[in-house]
Amino acid sequence: METAGWPSNTGPPNGHTETSSRFPSWVTFEDEIAPPSPRDSPRKPLESPKSPSTPDLASKPVGALKKRDRPKSSLVDLNRTQRLDFSSLHRQLSLNSTPTKAPNPFLDESLKDVQPSPINPFSSWFEEQERRSERSSVSSGPDSSQRNSISLLAEELDTDQFEDYRKKALQADAVEHLKQIHIDDPDSPGSPTLPDDPLKFDEPLGPSLTFTKPQPKDGWPMMLRIPEKKNIMSSRHWGPIYVKITEAGFLQLFYEKGLEKPFREFKLEVNHEIADPKLQNYDESGRIHTVRIDRVQYKEKRKYQPMPLVSHTGEREQVVKLGTTDYSDFISLIATVQDVLFHLPATVDLSTVHQNYMEEEITVDVKDEFRGILGKGEGQILEHSVVTRIHVLSFISGMVDCSLGLNDILIKGNEVVSRHDIMPTTTTKWVRLHECQFHASVDEEAFHGSRMVVFTPLDACRFELMRFRTFFSEKTLPFSLRTMACIRGAEVELQSWLVMSSGFSSNRDSLSQVPCENITIRHPVPPEWVNYFRRDSMLGEKSLKAKVNREASFGSPSLSGTEPAMRVTLGTAKYEHAYSAIVWRINRLPDKNSGSGQPHCFYCHLELGSDREVPRTFAKHVEVDYHMPATSASKIAVRSISVEDRTEIKKWVNYSAHYHYKVEIEQKKTLTPDMDGEAVDNPLECVTQ
Repeated sequence: METAGWPSNTGPPNGHTETSSRFPSWVTFEDEIAPPSPRDSPRKPLESPKSPSTPDLASKPVGALKKRDRPKSSLVDLNRTQRLDFSSLHRQLSLNSTPTKAPNPFLDESLKDVQPSPINPFSSWFEEQERRSERSSVSSGPDSSQRNSISLLAEELDTDQFEDYRKKALQADAVEHLKQIHIDDPDSPGSPTLPDDPLKFDEPLGPSLTFTKPQPKDGWPMMLRIPEKKNIMSSRHWGPIYVKITEAGFLQLFYEKGLEKPFREFKLEVNHEIADPKLQNYDESGRIHTVRIDRVQYKEKRKYQPMPLVSHTGEREQVVKLGTTDYSDFISLIATVQDVLFHLPATVDLSTVHQNYMEEEITVDVKDEFRGILGKGEGQILEHSVVTRIHVLSFISGMVDCSLGLNDILIKGNEVVSRHDIMPTTTTKWVRLHECQFHASVDEEAFHGSRMVVFTPLDACRFELMRFRTFFSEKTLPFSLRTMACIRGAEVELQSWLVMSSGFSSNRDSLSQVPCENITIRHPVPPEWVNYFRRDSMLGEKSLKAKVNREASFGSPSLSGTEPAMRVTLGTAKYEHAYSAIVWRINRLPDKNSGSGQPHCFYCHLELGSDREVPRTFAKHVEVDYHMPATSASKIAVRSISVEDRTEIKKWVNYSAHYHYKVEIEQKKTLTPDMDGEAVDNPLECVTQ
């Protein structure tokens, strides 16, 4: 690019030499003339800009540099290009004139002879659309005529009238379609839902399975935390005591068995609750079972941040905390305290009778406790019992009478409740109630007459309303478990397999499947074998623990062989002194990272010092314990909750089920992958080492 009016001896601006390749060829400036392209030949040529006058340049000083103008693109310039006359678009083209076409800037003339590819990735979609259109045209003959009539009406009617007509036609078709829907009766004999219980049972219900020792006449040996309250200046330890519960409902604590006067005594009241059992550190051997009895006061609290909210919460105050290493005594004590609280007389706190709540609500908790004994092989249920407990917590102003309706088979078809009292349920089964027991606030005569539970709830107090027994509503348990033991001389092998059961109603649909939580499978261990499962560490003795992808081995391979001692495919396995067993713990079944039908395995291989350490009697059962939320083992359901004539009260119903049962261990001479081996009855009937 050259500039006019510059002397020849003038140096380059800014001390740089000019090169012709400083700017690309497509960069243009106002003082340059862009050559017309071949495509723009039919258009009007661009006017060249006028060059600046020479005198003006000469009048400037020599040392002054010309300010370079900002380059402009010549692609779109309305001053140079030919403008379109939009008025010509409204003119009518003559019949003889040929229509003009605007050039397509994206059309490449060199590719006009290229044929399209015969491979069409959307051909399958178009073929499917054609098939559907053919089927619809053949099957819906009247519909085509209706569409033709609609098209004729569209031509005759205006837009608004045709839109109204089309909406009415669609509504008529929808109503006709709803009339043709056939709703199956869930209570019919051929319904796929669970059948109802019969009105009369020919077989006796049998005793309730508890798996606990009967209450001793003198009480239970327990442990007490000394001192009971935490103190920074002193350490705490567990001290042995003796606990008794009198017929009047007093819980007495003695320093030792046989003393007449307790060192502490308190009466169980209606506002006492049993906290969830826990395991706490005890000594080097392991942990201890602990349970708390708390005094709970429920209050209504108002929150203003981040938004106004009214909530009902309970403030807990510990009354006593007890512990024991005997799991059977631990369960027996809890069951006895629950029975005493259940049979307490109904008392009314006069200080809260006239209390008015901002939000009135009532919560009903339905909990099923399943106990059973399963046989070998397929795990058939040999004995079982289901006990249902219903707890109530209410915040209602004043003293009112409430009515609770269950799916009792004796009132099937005879329910009379208001529409706003009906509670949603997920089952259509009707259940027979056995051995009903009620709280002191329940009107038993009204129940036997109308089969409705009429009661006066305790204000701001959680209490057990009633308990009864039912039959197990399912054919199988949520998962099946099979355990085998093999003793060959001084070599012991123990293996368990579990898999989700397809016959359980909750497992049939993966979207509505309810998981099992906090699963514990306890394999009993004789006292002579405990030392094999413990190892010395920096902080004392500890139990060997097996995890997923982390096997636990006993000592060196020269002592215990090359095969690891314990391994699991899910969860953890560890010997726990509190249960005197190897506990296989699983947080959730089915696992989130595995399919519902995938089996899981626990394996333990132990080499004893001598075959004399094999006991004459070996444990025959494996204990299984887990919890299932939002489900019911008895299929009991709350169908209605009535609170006199009040309709603004909030009503909540929570379901849960707890399973505890025993599975018989299969004793084999050998463990094979196909689980087929010769069975033995006595562990001493084994191959000599």
